[in-house]
Amino acid sequence: MLAAHRPTWLAFVCLCGIGGCANLAVMPPTPARYLDLTGLGEPPPAERFYVVLFGSESTPRIPRFSHSWCVVVHVTEQGEGCPPRIETHTISWMPSTLQIRCWSPRIERGENLGLQETLRWAQGTGQRIAQWGPCECRPELFYRLATQHQFLESGRIGYQCIDTMGEAFRTGNGCDCIHAITDADPEFNRAHYRLIGFGIPASRFIASELRCRDMLINPDYTHEWLNQVLGLNAYRIDEHWRW
Repeated sequence: MLAAHRPTWLAFVCLCGIGGCANLAVMPPTPARYLDLTGLGEPPPAERFYVVLFGSESTPRIPRFSHSWCVVVHVTEQGEGCPPRIETHTISWMPSTLQIRCWSPRIERGENLGLQETLRWAQGTGQRIAQWGPCECRPELFYRLATQHQFLESGRIGYQCIDTMGEAFRTGNGCDCIHAITDADPEFNRAHYRLIGFGIPASRFIASELRCRDMLINPDYTHEWLNQVLGLNAYRIDEHWRW
């Protein structure tokens, strides 16, 4: 079965490698990269920030059945006897048809799915799901990804599976699911987050970057209580990874 899909997988890898120089790609005009977050290295009193990262893929790995997405959470205590205020933002960038066209050089209408909708899609297409976290994170990470979430839902950008070629490469008006997350990174462009590692490996690379760059607080501790808050206990998560 793997051999039957090998030509498609190899062609996808080759196209990612030769379909445009990623470090020359026009970047989308997201304000998330340019936020001035000076002084937000530590959370204020009574506030905490969390991130949960996901990756999914089919077996064998087929690009059109793979995905990377994340959720950031802001929890604010409201005082004794009152439940905390919880704000969440999901980045799960997909074509609005939910049909990933790996070979298309053109931008199509994108849609930012909710967490539950994404999990249903991944499980409904037979993918296994990997999860990192929930882990406490720096306020900076939350605010960049919350701003990126708003940008994706503004209608100013579309979807293209391989955004380092074709229309997205030339115009900066489209991105894939990986770069929908990493475009908020003020330090690196798309050449740093290569599409060759699609699915779970792509999410694993993002997770390692967050840890190496000190975006996480006590990354070895998982805040399991947030799984229930986010409704994750209702789904089969096949792999739980540590940061």
